[in-house]
Amino acid sequence: MASARRALAWSVLERYLLIAFSLSSNILLARLLSPEEIGVYSVSAAIIGIGHVVRDFGIGYFLIQEKNLTDAHIRTALGMALIIGGTLFSLFWIAAPFVAHYYADPRLLSTVHVSALSFLIIPFGAISQSLLRRDMHFGAILTANLSSATVGFVVTIGLAFAGHGPISMAFGAVASNLTMGLVAWLARKDRKLLRPGLSEWRAVFKFGGQNTLTGVVTTVSTDINDLVLGKVMGFAPVALISRAQGIMNLFHRDLMSAFKSAALPIFAKARREGEDLEAQFHHGTACITVLAWPFYGFASLYALELLRLLFGPQWDSASALVPWFCLGGALLSASSLIPTLLVAAGGITIHTRFETVIQILRAVVLVSSVVLFESLQAFALSFALVSGLSSVGYFVAKQRLVPTAPTEFVRALLQSLIVTGACLLGPLILTFAYVTPTTPRALSELLAAAASCALVWLVALILVRHPMSRDPLFQRFFCWLPIKAG
Repeated sequence: MASARRALAWSVLERYLLIAFSLSSNILLARLLSPEEIGVYSVSAAIIGIGHVVRDFGIGYFLIQEKNLTDAHIRTALGMALIIGGTLFSLFWIAAPFVAHYYADPRLLSTVHVSALSFLIIPFGAISQSLLRRDMHFGAILTANLSSATVGFVVTIGLAFAGHGPISMAFGAVASNLTMGLVAWLARKDRKLLRPGLSEWRAVFKFGGQNTLTGVVTTVSTDINDLVLGKVMGFAPVALISRAQGIMNLFHRDLMSAFKSAALPIFAKARREGEDLEAQFHHGTACITVLAWPFYGFASLYALELLRLLFGPQWDSASALVPWFCLGGALLSASSLIPTLLVAAGGITIHTRFETVIQILRAVVLVSSVVLFESLQAFALSFALVSGLSSVGYFVAKQRLVPTAPTEFVRALLQSLIVTGACLLGPLILTFAYVTPTTPRALSELLAAAASCALVWLVALILVRHPMSRDPLFQRFFCWLPIKAG
């Protein structure tokens, strides 16, 4: 467990630092680019995103979870990654003019062309990064990701400041991927230049085919929001949804990726060594919910202030959407580790079947809400609804492979709920007492509310003896407190 804690600590540290880069970039871009320009890139990124799922082909997951990894597996992974990457680059380069014509915006031609270059770059870095994760060398991954984020930040902001518009973000992404590949390879201890091969293609294809199907369906159901919104309502609403979801994604995507990044090798190692997967799932979910629920609650109460602080007043109209997205994130947080658990436990087939059904349902509901109501509010409400249904579906899938012990699981969630209620009580009272909710509160009030919420959270965490407070890593970090967790 000590190595697992260190891996999680490195992963969380990495994610916090990357969030700082991402926030800084978004804050500056929100002032350098217009909502329409950001919307143009969002649409091109959604289109390219489908290709990135196919490009990965589950190769990274395969390298992490394979029990008996050999050089032949690694050569095959590289060979398949290069073939897929080259094919996707060609397809998107050819498709770019048709995308620009469909949306009647010539800027999409250049953004798709530039973004497609990443398909030629990523395969080299992806193999090195997956091998580092398998060996739980998260310190090296931190170095690679920070280097990548720094270069991407400098390129994106520099080009945006020079007036290059949406293509600034596309060039920034390419520069980031190029840096990631180089630094991840240099960070490996065995920097062997293995030539590409295909000798183990059957093993990689069997795993990767199912993982890719899941990834494609998930990406389509996620990115179809931007594609349909851009066509039905225009580029500005795409950007508004993106900013509203951006508040939720500070945890749902950014921080959760740190947990998932560490969880896959941790679960896979536990499976190889015969440890109790369910106990690790309970502990991980308890830690996630006690962080996620207070975050989503506070973000819902102070949505206007957070949007104004991060992105400026031109995004105020997105504040009414934030609570619905945060509700969806809160509902998903209890089941967020299940897909990773299923893959690590050898249940890729179960994961594929359930994920496909869940994501198709998600896409149908969200697209229908846009087409029928042409309302951002209806879209956000539908997101919360489908998130709740998805969470239930994940637990049904988990029951097939790793049955849930309900008593221990409910106890952990109840403790998280008590901590959440305690730390949000003060901000909730202040919100209902505030007479002009359409006017953002002062920065000093926001910071005071956040500080008091964090302090009450810490005390409540210890008083209710939450599983996180009993973790040795937590106790070591907060050893200066007069209250000791038992």
